[in-house]
Amino acid sequence: MNVIEKMKHDWDQRAQHHARFWIATENYQTEESFAQSGLDTAHALLKALTGLHHVSWKVLDIGCGIGRTLKPLAKHFQSLVGIDVSSAMIAQSTSWLSECHNITTFETSGVDLREFNDQSFDLVYSYVAFQHMPRPVFEHYLGEINRVLPPDGYLAMQLPIGQYCDVPIEDTIGIRSYTFEEIEQKLRQNGLAFCDKPTALLTSASIHQSFDHRFHIIKKIKMIKPKIQAKRIQLEHPHYDSPLDMHLYETYAEDCARVGKRQEGIQTLQFLVHRNPEHLAGWLQLTALLLENGQIQQAITTMQELTALHPRYEEGHATLQRLCAQSQQANIASQEQQEQLF
Repeated sequence: MNVIEKMKHDWDQRAQHHARFWIATENYQTEESFAQSGLDTAHALLKALTGLHHVSWKVLDIGCGIGRTLKPLAKHFQSLVGIDVSSAMIAQSTSWLSECHNITTFETSGVDLREFNDQSFDLVYSYVAFQHMPRPVFEHYLGEINRVLPPDGYLAMQLPIGQYCDVPIEDTIGIRSYTFEEIEQKLRQNGLAFCDKPTALLTSASIHQSFDHRFHIIKKIKMIKPKIQAKRIQLEHPHYDSPLDMHLYETYAEDCARVGKRQEGIQTLQFLVHRNPEHLAGWLQLTALLLENGQIQQAITTMQELTALHPRYEEGHATLQRLCAQSQQANIASQEQQEQLF
């Protein structure tokens, strides 16, 4: 498996699970809250572009998902294109953007912009997408962005800038952050530069926060030679599961339980532990939720499966013994109750 196949597989899986959750984990519960989060991001983008943008612009959104931010931007620009590595995200965007006739979305490789001619867009923007991409993929995008922008074009980019942070290349959702020196060098190598003065960026309080969500406005400063097509990097550990991925599946299950959708939470955790049987916390969370839902026998079966897979996991064995004892007591109490009735 190469990096493109891994990104497509993982993001398709997330989109099929619950696209809105994986796009906006704090604002997914209703279409209204999700739409409002897109409106907030659109306003932040337009504010960052104050005095620069024009309604006649053609705009590209890299990592558009189902079109959360594209939708509220429709009335501000002549035409917009959204691209995403996930075919499942793009499929759902058709419904979400059905009333926006100046927006087009489609699936791409996730590593380049080969579908577009040189100088095709006045503005390219990306929000909470570049931070999830492996560094080589992100850097290749910068060269491609240079190519599709005219001399007076702009890139509006959200990217955590502050302390250096990286995760394995197989991780398609873990957050990567960049030092200011690193990102400035990568931009200049690709014919781009911050519009803000570097001193202003360096003294900003938010620059020292690892997960900065603001937009940085970047201009094209020179043309660069076209890069060789991005290499499809082969992965040494294609079945790697991101800790953040596991955590977010757990979070979704907890949210389900909190609003009374226990069975949906159970199904999510069952998917999680069968995808990654080594994730012991997921097994325990699944067992607890089954008990909350009154499914003690299913809880016992789950712990039996866990202890068979991990025979040295003491907490698993202890939990199984407690459940068996609890089940036995419940059976005895039931029998005594029946005897009293007769």
